Amino acid sequence: MMGDQSNTTQNVLQKGSGLFTDDEEVWISNGTSDKVDVETSQLMECDVEKRGQKRQHEVMIAPRAKRKKKSHGPSQPKNALMQLNELKPGLKYTFESLEGTGHNTCFQVSVEVNSQKFYGKGKSKQLAKHAAAQAALTSFVQFKDTARAVQAMNRTLTYADFTDDPLDDGTIFNKCEKQDNTAHDSTGQTNPLEYVKKASKAVSEADKKNPVMLLNELHPGIQFTLIRENIMVPSMRFTMEVSVQDIKFEGSGSSKKQAKRKAAAKSVLSSLYGISYAMSYPILSPEQGGNYDFQFLPAAIADKIASQVHAKFTEIISYKKDYVKWKVLAGIAMTTDDEMNDIQVITVTTGTKCINGEHISMNGVTLNDCHAEVIARRCLKDFLYGQLELVARGEIEKTILEAKQGGGYRVKPVVKFHLFISTSPCGDARIFSPHEVLDDLVEDKHPNRKARGLLRTKIEAGEGTIPVKSTETVQTWDGIIQGQQRLLTMSCSDKVASWVILGMQGALLRHFLEPVYLESIILGSLFHPSHFYRAICGRLEGSIGPFSSPYCFSKPKLSSTSSQETRQPFKSPNHSVNWTVGELLPEVIKSETGKTDVGQMSRLSKRSFFTRFISLYGKLSLDIKQNDGFKPHLYSESKAIVKDYQTIKNQMCKAFQDAGLGTWIKKPVEQDQFELVF
Repeated sequence: MMGDQSNTTQNVLQKGSGLFTDDEEVWISNGTSDKVDVETSQLMECDVEKRGQKRQHEVMIAPRAKRKKKSHGPSQPKNALMQLNELKPGLKYTFESLEGTGHNTCFQVSVEVNSQKFYGKGKSKQLAKHAAAQAALTSFVQFKDTARAVQAMNRTLTYADFTDDPLDDGTIFNKCEKQDNTAHDSTGQTNPLEYVKKASKAVSEADKKNPVMLLNELHPGIQFTLIRENIMVPSMRFTMEVSVQDIKFEGSGSSKKQAKRKAAAKSVLSSLYGISYAMSYPILSPEQGGNYDFQFLPAAIADKIASQVHAKFTEIISYKKDYVKWKVLAGIAMTTDDEMNDIQVITVTTGTKCINGEHISMNGVTLNDCHAEVIARRCLKDFLYGQLELVARGEIEKTILEAKQGGGYRVKPVVKFHLFISTSPCGDARIFSPHEVLDDLVEDKHPNRKARGLLRTKIEAGEGTIPVKSTETVQTWDGIIQGQQRLLTMSCSDKVASWVILGMQGALLRHFLEPVYLESIILGSLFHPSHFYRAICGRLEGSIGPFSSPYCFSKPKLSSTSSQETRQPFKSPNHSVNWTVGELLPEVIKSETGKTDVGQMSRLSKRSFFTRFISLYGKLSLDIKQNDGFKPHLYSESKAIVKDYQTIKNQMCKAFQDAGLGTWIKKPVEQDQFELVF
């Protein structure tokens, strides 16, 4: 009988849910949640059989309750900054010092806890803050082991052996660490080739990981928010924002998905975790067998500057909607604090073409070169003239300038200028195959071969550049006007290389100002560090010789945005847009004529600048020595009298020629021989 009851019970259990066995619990649907075991259920079933099927519906097997999945593994610990802030709210972190140069820089930060100062060092200020917080925590809080402490500080524990005892000598948090990315041969010596292979593999593996997915793994549950939508710039239509550790990061793209991946997720990973998506190529320092000693601007700052340049262009172009299309966008941003967080865009420009030869002017009223980065430099001159005009009115405290002992002025040391270009400048910096990285993985093996480093010129009324011919030195006015010669203009790569040596201010402003140099150059696409560095610095680095003060061989920091600008294969527009801070409306230049869209002289023309120069001459103290009684009236003479500038320029041109890289091509002398009567 018991066997029959057991079989019957098993049948009922199978009919009820099909999931239960004899040793599992059964629920009775009687309005309560009382549990009965299997033996009780068997007796009840027997009673039901005796009374027939009358009350069979009262006995029901409830479905199995869903079991909660157990989370495996420990939860992600809070980082040291967060832990210390919870224990001691309102602490102030103080920047103490900066050691080293380039990619070997080391920041020192301090924090005062319980009347005691704790110091931390790191390759960034964020890491230094973590180290300082960790130093403070270790005085009264202990992590369980090194791996957990490193994880809490948002670092990666490389080659960790978890079978080792969790010993910590306390040094990993208090020293500037150099991660050993090099490989060694059988003799124990550094092997650059093996290093490159490892770096290349790491880059390729990182590219396979979706930045948004990786960020969600590090910070589960983060939310991306759409903060702007701009239909006027299709490539930057959507702007997404994400907040991590109370820091806001933005990213823009043609779609919301791209905006998340672009800058938003990548900037977080680059800024907080050192995962750089800007470097598509591994770089060797001179100690590792490389040719160049690179200095890089942090990707987070580069992304912020690029984003603000794009935003400013969107703002100003709303007044000139017919000219929204661009092929190359450039801008110069100014920072006024050591941490470079206070960013102000002072120029925005577009353009890719030069003037037609028949439109060149003898009166200085046309712009010869309307490439975006060249116009950006002219806008910076416009800004500097405005600063000097404030000084002339006795309002120097409102400017970024300060007076020098002995005469003249200079930009305050804390003020830095950063040039952003949406793509690599035309000329030598762009002569490489962006998708063929194997041959150029290391520094260029043949830096002096014919295809490398040559001076190049832009083509009249066209795009692209060609190497200069050794026979070409001076262009003639009548040859260009008659069409016997094509108007030649030096490439943007060559011009940027000259700014690194001569400064951004030019010869006229040199009368009043000491040279103004760029702190960094940021590219939005086609960024190959080796080729770019060679184009702007490397070609003359070992051959141009020393400079007399205040000139120097400035080597701007290089950087790329976290995600490349979208390639735009359409035909380049025939206009150039420019804007300088303080101007209400942008100015539009027709590239072919070098004048505005209404046929007027540009505010950036030689004649406009010379007019402002003469209005300032005699009102401001001079930074250069001149002959007594000199009065500027001829444009060419006012430039030629700046002896130190002309000497350094001639030295630069000779260095190019001596290196076998070609001759710097000059415009016809007639175009600078105009005068102003005053």
